[in-house]
This record gives sequence, structure tokens and C-alpha cells, in this order.
Amino acid sequence: MVRNPSLRRRLLLFVSVPLLAVLICGGIINYVIGLHYANKVYDRWLLNSANAMGDLVNSDAGRNELGEQARILLQFSVHDRNVFAVRSLHYGVLAGDQDLPQPDAMASNRLPVFTNFDDHGRPMRMASVFLDNKADPGDTLVISTAETVRNRKALARELLFSTAPIELLLICAAMALVWLGINRGLRVLDPLAHEIRMRDAGDLSPLRTIDAPLEVQPLVATIDALLSRLDRMLRQQQRFIADAAHQLRTPLAGLRLQAERALADPRPETVREALTHVERLSAGTARAAGQLLALARAQAPDESLGVAVPLDLAGVVRDEVSARVPDAIARGIDLGYRGPNHGVRVIGDAVLLREMLGNLLDNAMRYGNRGNPVVTVGLEADDDGGCTLTVQDNGPGVAPELVPRLGERFFRAIGNGHEGTGLGLAIVREIAERHGAELVFVNHRKPHGLRVEVRFPVMAT
Repeated sequence: MVRNPSLRRRLLLFVSVPLLAVLICGGIINYVIGLHYANKVYDRWLLNSANAMGDLVNSDAGRNELGEQARILLQFSVHDRNVFAVRSLHYGVLAGDQDLPQPDAMASNRLPVFTNFDDHGRPMRMASVFLDNKADPGDTLVISTAETVRNRKALARELLFSTAPIELLLICAAMALVWLGINRGLRVLDPLAHEIRMRDAGDLSPLRTIDAPLEVQPLVATIDALLSRLDRMLRQQQRFIADAAHQLRTPLAGLRLQAERALADPRPETVREALTHVERLSAGTARAAGQLLALARAQAPDESLGVAVPLDLAGVVRDEVSARVPDAIARGIDLGYRGPNHGVRVIGDAVLLREMLGNLLDNAMRYGNRGNPVVTVGLEADDDGGCTLTVQDNGPGVAPELVPRLGERFFRAIGNGHEGTGLGLAIVREIAERHGAELVFVNHRKPHGLRVEVRFPVMAT
């Protein structure tokens, strides 16, 4: 079984890696600094040795020679090579190592000169000073002392090894403090976890009231968005159940009543009449169930349906009207379309748009003029870049005081003489709102009838 990653360990790892890098960089910096100061100390010793040797040479009765005591004093190391040379600009090497190189520059300003060179694979450093030769006033003496750099590097390493344990101890102490800080800092999540754990199953209210840190606010906002979606879905499910119970209760009771009637009176004419009622109630029940499913689909969250895409609304409307022509002819309805055949584009779901237009056509064809029913579907592009879909009938229209209620679930205008579920325009409203469109009902006098307009917004580019 794969273990869940630990946020504490991950944070500690994120902190420990930079701290270890700091430790390594600190060690390198300490070594470089230690070597720098070791070079300064040993350079000063070389320079002092060269000055002392110059004083000794000039005081040697003008012979410019060094005694054995001076040689022993300078060449004291057994493991390192310490050499010297006394040169005269006029007479050459007067004493010391003949192979010792000359200084990089025979400075006329008499300032000391330091030179790095290689002696049979051993790096060495040499200090040279320039003095007037008291035995020959026109001559200049060059006193050079040199040694290997082994002691300098050894001193720098000693400084590094002496400071490394202290730095490592400080890093460990910092890691311990970081661990304690992480543990204490993560405790701010405990109220959030406690609040979620103690909530009732039906409590889907937002968590914004929790005093969460700024860094946790995106998580709280995401949880709130999830709770909002869940609350909306649960409300839609409850509304669907309530709608189904409201809409199916009466026809189901009627079906049972007709079945009991046929069983109680087995005469053929009674059974036939009961079956006729059963057929009519079954058709109404099927229609109600279909419209309930259409309403639930229109109210479903955006994630549960297809992605809205640019489409040609003119083609969708033309195809839907063409598909309804046979039914209109069979019912004696004059169904027509006024608008372009293509080129009117919107962003939407073609399935839902067909469902919306189908319900508008059903409503218009159902409530049109009984003597000469006429239903006209129109589509027109607006000047601002949007478009308007219209469906108009020549029926009796709707009382002005009832127009604002059109689109409510289960609302039907009184006295129209037609059966219905009261869900058609509610489905239209849901689909229109889903597409950001405006639904407008216009009760016309000339020509007489109800005009439904669906005004689509400008398509974003």
C-alpha cells in the first residue's frame, strides 16, 4: 500500500536542502577566507625575513655574505623547502640558491615584490626587497626569500575543520527549530478540519467564516465552490423529485382509477372507454416525464453537459422547423420560417437549443387559433452583433397580468382550454438563461397572439 506523502516531511526537505547547500557554501567560503589570511600571515613572515636578511647582509663588513647561523635560521623546516638568494645588480648572485628565479619586476620604486613559481612540481611563493648596497653605493641588492605554500593550505584546512562542526551544529539546531515551527504552523489547519468533521451531512454552507491563514484561503475557496456545486445539485435533485411527484401523481391516480373501473365492469363498452382514458393518460404521463427530464437536463451543472461551442443557429432553427412540418400539416397548422438559412452564429449547446425551440413550437402549435392556426418562427441578426429568435402564434394570447408569470414551473394560463404540464416555457427559460440569453414575452394585438423572443448576446471572439 502506497503511503500518503507527509506535508511536514516535504516542508522539512524543502528547507533542509537549502540549509545543506548553505553549509557547503559556508565551508567553501571559510576555506577561501582562511587561505587568504594564511597567505597574508606567511607573506608578512617572508617579507620580514627578507628585510632581516638585508640588514644582516649590509652589516657584514661589506662582504655581502651570510654566516651559517643565518642559513640555519632561514632553512629550518625539514618537510618544507625554505630558500633565499642575495643578488647584486652588478655582481649577480652573492649568496643563497642559484636557481631561485628573479623577481617578476626589478622595481625602481623599491617596493616589495611577491612572486609565485613552481619548483619541481611544488608550488612556492617568494618575497623580494630592494636595498642599496653599502659596500658599493651605485649597486642595488635584491634579497629574496621563498617557501612552499604547503603550510598555508594546511592552516586554511585547519581553520575549516575547526569551524565545520560548529556550523553543522548550528544547521542541526536550525533544522530542529524549523521542524517545531512547521508542526506549530500546521496546527492552523486544525480548526478547518474540525469544522468540516463536525458538520452535519446536509450542511453545505460556505466555510468563509473560519479564520484561516492567507495561504489557506485558496483551499477554503475551493472547498466553498465544491460545497456550492453540491448544494446546487442536491437542490436540483430535490426539485426534480418534487416536480415528478407533483406532475405524475394525478395521471397515475387516473390510470389506477380506470383500471379499477374496467375490472369492476367487464362489459366491452366500459372496458373500451377505460382503455381510451388509459391511453390518453399514458400519453400525458409520457409527455410529462419527458419534459421533467428535459427540465432536469437544462438545470444540470455545466460540467455534466457538452462543452458550448460556436454553432450556426440558423441551421439549427431551420432543421428543427423542417422536422416539425409533417406534424404541423397533419394538425392543419400553417408553420413557417422567416430568416437566413445560415450565418447566424452563437455559442451554445445544439441539443439544448433544439429542445428549447421544440418546446416553443409545441406551445405555439397548442395555443394557436383553432380555426386557422398560424405559427411563424423568425431569426434575425441584431445590429450589435447578437441575434433574436422569435416564435409567434395567432392564438388568443395571455392576459397582461399573467405575462410576468410565464416561464414558472407548472404555471398554466387559466381558461385556454388546453391540457399541459406547465413545464414547456420553464424549460425554455432555463435553456435561455444557460446560454446567457434574455427571454421576452410580447402579448400582441395586431396580429393577435403571443410572441416569444429569445435575445442571444454577442458571441465572444
